[in-house]
Amino acid sequence: MFSEDKRDRNMPSVEQAKKKYLQQAIPCPLCKTPPEELSWVYLVIPRWACKNADENEGWITICDRCKLQIDFFVEKK
Repeated sequence: MFSEDKRDRNMPSVEQAKKKYLQQAIPCPLCKTPPEELSWVYLVIPRWACKNADENEGWITICDRCKLQIDFFVEKK
């Protein structure tokens, strides 16, 4: 089992993602919740499930109210 410290160091920072992508992020098209109030989640898609292997991980924004994925920002590795 991993300690909290090890997991935190390996996880991308939501704050850094917002600094990098907030200007490009859009509000929820249904309820108009602004991007800074959406949930920001780091997503890793298994390579076998992804057509484009270079776009298999990044940040998604989700409107919790509408249960809608809004944006996907690819993280280049």
